Amino acid sequence: MPPGPDTPLSSKLAVLLSRKRGADGKTPSVRVIAAATAETPGGKPAMTHQVVNDLLNGIKANPTVAQLRGLARAFDCPVAYLLPGYNGLTSLAVYEEHQDAREALRLVHDLGPAGAAELLEAAREIRSRHGHSDLAVPEVPESLPPATEPPRPGRRRRLSFTEAAERAVSDLEGT
Repeated sequence: MPPGPDTPLSSKLAVLLSRKRGADGKTPSVRVIAAATAETPGGKPAMTHQVVNDLLNGIKANPTVAQLRGLARAFDCPVAYLLPGYNGLTSLAVYEEHQDAREALRLVHDLGPAGAAELLEAAREIRSRHGHSDLAVPEVPESLPPATEPPRPGRRRRLSFTEAAERAVSDLEGT
């Protein structure tokens, strides 16, 4: 079942983080991610590493528009993916990158389910003619980790960035 519109930002960031690797093959630190939110390399980051950490851990869930743009730069994803209700990472990337894809969707708008089904069938036929299978399309996350439980009264140990990333990966893999 595809993720619903209430998928929390922290879960989406966990998906993106699990796919991001540095030159050394490791998951980048929150400081590296914060630095990558800058509009230009070496420029002023859109947010501090603490804000990045708070967003990753679900402590903060309402970033500013500038922070959303920075996160999209840092994770190389469409800004729309970070908004509530938008969960199709691959679809959103195609929509943003290809004017023709936006035009095709505009033309299908009032054709209803039958028109969408015809468009899907035509796309599959085109892929087949070009020697591509449906399996060659980058995988779209079917489900994201569930939202974390609200904190219980009393003190509890906060997960480190590494622990949170490892937990997110294991949740995605279902282990």
